[in-house]
Amino acid sequence: MNRGFQSVLIAAALAALAATAFANPVVGTYRSTDLGGALFTGHASQSWTAAANAANGVGDVYHALSWNGALGTQWGLSCGVQGAPQLVQDNRVAGTGTVVYTNSFGGGRFYFNNGPWCTSAQCAGNISQTVEVVTVQYVSNIPAASVININTSGVFDNSNCNLTFAIGNGVGLGDTDGGPKPATYPDFLDTSCNPTRTFGSWGDIITITARVDCPVPVKQSTWGALKATYR
Repeated sequence: MNRGFQSVLIAAALAALAATAFANPVVGTYRSTDLGGALFTGHASQSWTAAANAANGVGDVYHALSWNGALGTQWGLSCGVQGAPQLVQDNRVAGTGTVVYTNSFGGGRFYFNNGPWCTSAQCAGNISQTVEVVTVQYVSNIPAASVININTSGVFDNSNCNLTFAIGNGVGLGDTDGGPKPATYPDFLDTSCNPTRTFGSWGDIITITARVDCPVPVKQSTWGALKATYR
């Protein structure tokens, strides 16, 4: 290989590495466009292991992507897996009232592109937990409406910065018991994060608030410094 060309390749690789190293999140609170902010609202899916969510949430996988006419151009949350049955609180009387489903997903990944929340083209990290509370309104035992609240927490790669991603409102729109998922909603993922599943539900997510915090480590004073301070 020509040494000059090799040097160019090495320099390009080092520049790319440096760009990655300095992909730091920016402390702040960021809101969705419906709240006057810059974050796009989103579309979400939740895959099931079988029709009618026969496993009661065990093995469900959560997947949410920004939506501006295209999926995932700005942010994404994916691959959180539910390890235990969802909690169900049935408040219906004679078939009318609410049923509250609480789902807890562990793990997964998140990313943010092209915005004031990152010093480069993309910041990403690991999700710690996602808690989703779905309130379904029934009339004579027939679902009439569904409202979703979601809280996600995580840690950005190569930093001490934390993410809190709160979805204050969402709307459940359908599931595969009633018909196929529209192509404008995220793929149904399996527990290996591959889009192999065919059962699940989907909906819109709005009123989003994302918070980035980067705690400053407290420097521990030496014994010598303490003695000098209190002489």
